[in-house]
Amino acid sequence: MVSPNHLKLISVIGILVSFLTQSIVAQNCGCASGLCCSQYGYCGTTAAYCGKGCQSGPCTTTPASPTNGASVDAIVTPAFFNRIINQAGSGCAGKSFYTRSAFLEAARSYTSFGKTGSLDDSKREIAAFFAHVTHETGFFCYKEEIRGASRDYCDEGNRQYPCVPGKGYYGRGPIQISWNYNYGPAGKSIGFDGLNAPETVANDPIISFKTAFWFWMNNVHSVITSNQGFGPTIRKINRVIAILAGFLTQSIVGQNCGCAAKLCCSQFGYCGTGTSYCGKGCQSGPCTKTPDAPTNGASVANIVTPAFFKGIISQASSGCAGKSFYTRNAFLEAAKSYPGFGKTGSIDDSKREIAAFFAHVTHETGHFCYKEEINGASKDYCDETNIQYPCVPGKGYHGRGPIQISWNYNYGPAGKSIGFDGLNAPETVSSNAVIAFKTGFWFWMNNVHSIITSNKGFGATIRAINGMECKGGNTGAVQARIKYFREYCDKLGVSPGKNLSC
Repeated sequence: MVSPNHLKLISVIGILVSFLTQSIVAQNCGCASGLCCSQYGYCGTTAAYCGKGCQSGPCTTTPASPTNGASVDAIVTPAFFNRIINQAGSGCAGKSFYTRSAFLEAARSYTSFGKTGSLDDSKREIAAFFAHVTHETGFFCYKEEIRGASRDYCDEGNRQYPCVPGKGYYGRGPIQISWNYNYGPAGKSIGFDGLNAPETVANDPIISFKTAFWFWMNNVHSVITSNQGFGPTIRKINRVIAILAGFLTQSIVGQNCGCAAKLCCSQFGYCGTGTSYCGKGCQSGPCTKTPDAPTNGASVANIVTPAFFKGIISQASSGCAGKSFYTRNAFLEAAKSYPGFGKTGSIDDSKREIAAFFAHVTHETGHFCYKEEINGASKDYCDETNIQYPCVPGKGYHGRGPIQISWNYNYGPAGKSIGFDGLNAPETVSSNAVIAFKTGFWFWMNNVHSIITSNKGFGATIRAINGMECKGGNTGAVQARIKYFREYCDKLGVSPGKNLSC
């Protein structure tokens, strides 16, 4: 679930170094003998480290890739570009900023873009690029991240590209580049001062497009041109997409079902075998009942004492809508429907799970301050491709409740499982406290419970809740979650264990 402090999915968070294929030895270099310091400040071998942008060590020059002779200009016709940008509202800042001419001018600096493989490969790469750009900018409406200036995208641990006081490294441009560790190397490669003048990305359309190409060519180009499909480009651009389905252990055969013989249609509308598909919530096929997991006899009510619950909610200000909404009684009533919660493994495991649950809830709701995502009603959380749980006109599927459940493909199955109309009445989650907690438990038991009770550590639960924050995506948010977890473990008298971060 996305934190109420996040107003949109930020595309480049934490994945700048995902193309590296060797083990990372040290950040910001000072490498051992025989290792190259890459343009991003990491030590290693191969072209990713010793090629383009290599700063020190046995650097090499990377030869230019052969091209197929395709014309990007001929593929991205004025009609193609206009069909996208014309869907932006007349008041959009980006509508008069992004132009086809700026796109083509920027593309000249990236000679392999749209020219690798067959002509069909070229068209697929260009289609993929514009698909992501359309999503990130709202049909070229936005030059900058909504309310980005209010957020902290400074990784103070990055010494290679240190933040400049007063400068904001939030999302800008077609791919919404963000963080100092992206602005620094992007500026160095393109030819602008990304650290001292990050605003250039929102002022100069050619540089703006160049930042998108810089990211694309370093992270996505090789994926789409090697016939891995569009799906892996989504993982490169934004790894938080489809977290809901991340717990599935079998191959996904088809979305929204209509499954082949002997395959189950899961509660989330995917085809496959195994308990994730044929167990709880299975809609069709050879469904099976998942036996109730044995419990350890722990009492959730005895662990979550009035003092423990009050210690959290009392930190919300008096004007918070959630302060009079969330109650310990509602929490305990909802927990009765999930008998495995807080009762799996040892007593210490129970305490750790409960501490982890409240750590995430504290972070997501601001100590139970928020019932709904901040400005959530203004955002579009409708996946129109999901025919199993179609959106209802006029209904908003933004974040609500303790875990900030969002999207129609979550509200639909959650409502079906819990017993409310998640598609026609999503607002129930912010008007009924017991149902609100049940949505938190519903997501938790399907996605997080098995992680925390199998001793994988708290860090793995962060990846399940909001993987976008991991690997430098949002270090502050990760540390805040860990802080709450440690605090609650201490209050419950249990060790937090290992692997706390992600």
